[in-house]
Formats: sequence, C-alpha cells, structure tokens
Amino acid sequence: MRQWLERLSIRYKLMLLMLVVALAVLLLSGASHGLNQRQVLQRSAIDELNALGDMLAYNVAAALTFDDPEAAARTLAALADRPQLLGAYVYDLDGGLFARYPPSAEPLPPDEYGPGGKGHPGIGIEPDHLHVVRAIVIDDEVIGHVHLLDTPARVRAALNRSLAISALTLIAAVVAALLLAHWLQRLVSAPILSLTRAMERVSSARDYGVRVSESRGDELGSLVHGFNDMLDQIQQRDLRLESYREDLERQVHARTRELEHTVAALAEARDRAEAASRAKSDFLATMSHEIRTPMNAVLGMAELLRKSGLNARQIRFAETIQRSGEALLEIINDILDFSKIEAGRLSLERYDFELRALIEGTVQLFAESASIQGLRLETELPEDLPVRVNGDGARLRQILMNLIGNAVKFTAAGEVRVRALTRQRAHGGLILVVTVSDTGPGIDPTQQEDIFEAFAQGDGSITRDYGGTGLGLAICRQLARMMEGDIRVDSAPGRGAAFTLEARFDEACGRVPPGILETGRVEHEPEPDPNSTLRGRVLLVEDNPVNQEMATLMLEDLGLEVIIADNGEEAVKAFAHDAFDLVLMDCHMPVMDGFSATAAIRRLEGEQRPASSVPIIALTANVQKGIEQRCDEAGMNGYLSKPFSQRQLAARIAPWVVARSPEAGGGGGGGGGAPPLLDPAVLDSIRALRRDGRPDPLTKVIGLYLDSAPKLMSELRQGLESDAAELVQLAAHTLKSSSANLGAHGFAATCRVLERLARAGALDEAGGTLAAAEAQFRELVAALERLQRDS
Repeated sequence: MRQWLERLSIRYKLMLLMLVVALAVLLLSGASHGLNQRQVLQRSAIDELNALGDMLAYNVAAALTFDDPEAAARTLAALADRPQLLGAYVYDLDGGLFARYPPSAEPLPPDEYGPGGKGHPGIGIEPDHLHVVRAIVIDDEVIGHVHLLDTPARVRAALNRSLAISALTLIAAVVAALLLAHWLQRLVSAPILSLTRAMERVSSARDYGVRVSESRGDELGSLVHGFNDMLDQIQQRDLRLESYREDLERQVHARTRELEHTVAALAEARDRAEAASRAKSDFLATMSHEIRTPMNAVLGMAELLRKSGLNARQIRFAETIQRSGEALLEIINDILDFSKIEAGRLSLERYDFELRALIEGTVQLFAESASIQGLRLETELPEDLPVRVNGDGARLRQILMNLIGNAVKFTAAGEVRVRALTRQRAHGGLILVVTVSDTGPGIDPTQQEDIFEAFAQGDGSITRDYGGTGLGLAICRQLARMMEGDIRVDSAPGRGAAFTLEARFDEACGRVPPGILETGRVEHEPEPDPNSTLRGRVLLVEDNPVNQEMATLMLEDLGLEVIIADNGEEAVKAFAHDAFDLVLMDCHMPVMDGFSATAAIRRLEGEQRPASSVPIIALTANVQKGIEQRCDEAGMNGYLSKPFSQRQLAARIAPWVVARSPEAGGGGGGGGGAPPLLDPAVLDSIRALRRDGRPDPLTKVIGLYLDSAPKLMSELRQGLESDAAELVQLAAHTLKSSSANLGAHGFAATCRVLERLARAGALDEAGGTLAAAEAQFRELVAALERLQRDS
C-alpha cells in the first residue's frame, strides 16, 4: 500500500488527500445524523404511544370500575384505524386480563407486563417491539393498567428514508469534493509538474536554457523563481567553464607538445644512462676478469719465486711484487663492491656461521702486522656471546677487516681493542654491536661524516701518508645498513677513534654457508696443515698458458700429479679415458666452457662410474653476481676466484686430496690418491665445540645424521619411482646440507647433482646418479659408524 502511494503522482496524491478528508467528514456527519434521527423517531413513536395509552386509560376507567369487559372491548376496538399496533391489553389491579385488542391477541405473561412485573407504568424498547404501560387512575387511585404493544417498523421505515436521503447527499457531496479537489490540485500540482518536466529535460538533454513560466506569488512561485535562477547560474557557469575548457585545451595541447619533447629527451637520456650503466657494468666485469687473469699469474709466480732459493734482496723484490699485486687486487674489489652497491645489485646471503670464531679469526689476521708496529691487539668477547648466528658472515668479516685494518694502519703506538656484545630485539633476532677503538691520531668532528663518503678521506695528508681509495668505509656503512644497522664514529683529534658497528642477525637455524666460496675476496680458508702431504691426480682445465704454468707449479709443489687440458672439450675427452681425484675447471674457455664441460663430465659419471663422483672446483676471474649459482647448477663442488695464492689453493682442495690415515678419514683405506669420505678439518671443528662436562658433539651429530639420512634416502628412491620431482629435490637438498655439515663433500656433491636434475625436471637422467649416491651413502654410513664407535 505504501509503495503504491509513493508511486502515485503528486496530482493524484493531492486529489486522494482531499477526497479522503471530505469523505471522512461526510461519513462522520452522516453517522451522527443517522443516530440522532433514530433517537428522534423512537422518541416520537414512544410519545405517540404514551398519549394513546393515556387516552385509552381514561376511556376504559369507567368500564373497569363497573366491571364491564364488553364496554372496555368496544373502547379498544377504536384502535382498528391503527393497523401497525400489535395489541392493546387492559389489566385489573390484580394483574388479571380484563380486555384486549384484537380479540385474538395472545396476552403476555403476567410477570412480563402486568402488576408486579415489567408491566408497571413505563416504556420498553425491544428489537421487534415497543411497549408502553400506562396506569388507569380514578380519584388518584390506580385501579388497573393499559399495555400497548407496537412494532418499530414505522420507525425503521422513517429511518431508512432518512438514511437514503443522507446517502444521496453524501454521494453528491463526494462528487462535489472530487471536482473541487481536481480543481484545487491543479493550482498546486501544475507548477510542480512544470518544474518536473523542466528538470527531466535538463537532466536528459543537458539543456540549461529551459525556463518555467512564473505566474504566481505564493511559495510555489518562489520555488519556480529559485529554479529559474539556479538554471541561470548553471548556464553562466557552463559558459565560463566552456571558455576555460577551450583555453585549457589550448594550454594542454601546448604543454603536451612540450612534455612529448621532454619525455623524448628524458627517454633518450635514460637510454644513454642505462647504456652507460650497462657499459660500466660490462666494463667492470670485463676489466675485473682481464685484470684478475694476469694478476693471478703475477701473484702466483711471485709466491713461487719467493720459494725458489733467492737471496734476501731478491726475496724483498718478490715480496714487493706480491704486496703491490694484493693492494691492486684490494682496490679492484673495492671498486667492484661500490659499483654493485651503487647499482643496487649487491645482496646479502643468509646462513649459519660461528660468530665468535669469525671475530677471533678476523682479529688474528692482523696480529702479525700489529706486532710489527709494536701495537697491542686485544679482543673482548663476553661469555654469553652466541656461538652461531644466521646472516652473511662473509660481509661481516669484510666490515671487521676494514675497521680493524684501518685502526692498525692509522695507529702509530698504543693499542687496538675489539669489543663485541649482542642484545635481543623485541621482534626476534639479535643486534650485534662491535666496537673497534684505537689510540691513533683521531678524527676532527667536522670530518667524521666525510670519511663515510665515497672516495673521501679525513684530509689529503692521509692519502699521501697511508694511501687507499677512500671507498672502504663507504662500502662498510652501506653493508651495515643492508644488515639493518649502521656504523658510527666517536673521535677527537689526539685521543684516538672508536668505530661502532651495529647489525641485525637471526638465531642459528641450521642453514649452512654456501658451498661455493669466493676465496679471493672475503672468505678466509683455514690454514692447511704444513706437515700434511697432498696426493692425487689433478686434471687442470685452463686455456691461459701463464695460468697453466703457475697452477701446475703450485700443485706439483704441493705433491700432486697434474694433467693439463686447454679447454672443456679436451677435459671431457681426458676424463672419459683416465681417472682423476680432482678437477680444477676454468669457467670461461674457447671451444667448450667450464659449465658445459662439468655437465658433460657429470653425465659421463652417471653412465660409466655411477658409484663415484669426482670433485670439480671452479676457477674463474669473474666475481659478478650469479656466477656462484651457475657453478652450483652445473654440478661443481666449489669455487676459487682468481687470483689465488698457493695457501688458498691448498686449503680449498685439501678435503679431497689430503693424505690421511683411516682414523682421520673416517673410512676407506686405499691409496694416497683416493679422496676422503669425511673432511678431517670439518670433523675437528665439530670436536672443538665440546665443553667440559658435556657429551662429545661429534658423536651427537653423527647419531642425528644416522637417524635422519636413511629416511631421506628412502624418500629419494620413492620420489624417483613415482616421478615426484619436488620430493626428490627436497630430500636431495636436505641430504646435501646435512652431509656437507659433516664434511662428506663427495656425497654432498652427488646430492647436489640430484637436486639440480630434480629442479630441471630431468628425473629420467637421475637413475645412474642415484645408484652412485646409494653406493657412496653405504660407504659413508660404515665410516660414520666406525667413527662413532671410536669416539
């Protein structure tokens, strides 16, 4: 109903409103008039009956006195001219019926209308009857009663006539009201409908020139006037906007032409900048490779020259050559790092490393130079310093080497002190705080921020006196900020300097460091045992004759037999017809590069030697990002960047070719050329974690490995049988990491090949590699069980 009313137009709403109001008023007045008319007609009928009853009582009084019923009947017979009268009764004083009319009328019960009942003088109104009882009085004495019984039909007929007249009047009034409402609503709705039509036209056609005629002075006239005035303002506004739009279009067109020229110029400048950046990156990568390749020969030959029986003066010359080459290499590395940071291409690794050992080892690197200068080099490490944390240990060592190296270099007398502590972070992880303080000349406060700028130093005399590029601290601060920390300095002239490093690390989570190490940059390989002898046959794959000669001399000096291949294709042919304990593979060579050659060798192993996997160490002067991943995906076991020293080379290859006793190797007797199943250096580092009163950590680690590794091997087999590459990749990755942690480098390398094949979806090629892995695993388990019993 409400929705129907809401949909009605205003003209019908106004008509309906006026009609309902008029109808309600007429109905109320008609009802009131009808009720009043009924009462009037009833009272008139009663009054008439009362008068008739009084007259009859007077006329029958004598008959009742003389007990003459016939006379009374004759008197009542005069009522024959009143046919609507139903009956007339005369009762004596005792209530007995004395006379009646008509004679056939049934008398009413005495208890209803008669003496002692309702028949006492009065009036009775029933739906179908009217009763009037009047007393018969003579000399003020009641001697009987007259009872008249009438029908209300006469009253009803009169009432019906009155109601009919009222209904006709009501209909006429409603019609008049309807006509009046129609006329009145036009006075109200016509202007509103005109406004509505105007608004619809404005809305649909956007024609703001429409106007509504104004011919009234009331509120509707004011509304029409306001509407017209609003349209006037809108029309004026649109005209102004149109003018502004045309002007703006002209300006935009002009600006667009300017912007197009500017964008074209910027795009050209961007392309030139990107081309320059690519050219710079390519230049740096090329120059790094080109410089490192001859530098490898210079440093290697200088090291070998020092051992060739020179006199003291000649040894000084060779040492000068080596120090100058190392200084040049450090400058090249700084420039490369700064270039990566500037281009946003330097990223941090995350793996577990031994924090205390790293700090102590880095400080120890400067012990000799500090002692030569007469400086005290002290380290303060609290007992609660975490043994292992998760983060980029190589970059942390790079920062510490720069800070400690600067402190030793700029301090003429006194001491250099290294303090370290950690504090927990509210949201997990920890903050490492390392302070390197010295008793050097100090730094003026006005120059303290300048030393962190690229190519800047405290003043020109520092460059003259100490040398350097001025990049070290700039790189260190950028690295610290990448570790969510910073480096600050507290110093004053004459009272030394204190550099404080803050960096965020996480709790150790079991992830081992990357297996491929950039030995020539920041990773510090352990010193090889000078008393150990390296034995085995090494395939050296190198296209540069000078580097061939230098590496051959180094390897032979270490006690190894060397076979040379000039490129990858020759290396694959040599590997197919001969057995080797180790392959040193240059990455960039003509005919076939080192990556392709490694992949071919791994395929040959799967076909010809499924039970063994020869370690392959990458040799390259390319230190750009991505080279490590490429080596790992190719199936190489390690990474050694050029230039490298004989000590670094020996430390890198020692796990595979060092001479060992059965106790040291953990299994497998054999000749001196066979690689050990377990790296003794790794086993010793695990044993070194033992604390007083605690169980042997090596025994515990071996137990954990023997519990979990067989399940992983089972998952490997199941994954290959069901062609589930993801399961194989996950199991191989876990086995690779846990085996590398125990020093089982050969088995870890085989697992790496399986992981790479699963990642590439080439499980159909992994059958031979799995057979080799199972054979290696059986030997490894036997060696670990023997080692566990011996421990």
